[in-house]
Amino acid sequence: MSTTATDIATWMIDIITAEGKVTQEDMVDAIEAKFGADWVYVNDNGHTSIDRAVLKEFRKAHDGGIKWHREDRAWYIDSSSEAEPSEGK
Repeated sequence: MSTTATDIATWMIDIITAEGKVTQEDMVDAIEAKFGADWVYVNDNGHTSIDRAVLKEFRKAHDGGIKWHREDRAWYIDSSSEAEPSEGK
């Protein structure tokens, strides 16, 4: 059975839920180690990033339950509106 973007997105949600907060750098490293280099790429800024198809499935799957903190470059569980800063929104 081959891995799909949906499989990785679901796995990402499980990891973030278990950890509470995961940086993009740590998630990229974990995806590459677990699923292979095909699921990451080097973006225009020279940073290794998560495949766009995975991120699309991730956004659909968590449906707002996981938030992105731009300054920390990390995802976190939004357990309440006061739990973490919200990118100034």
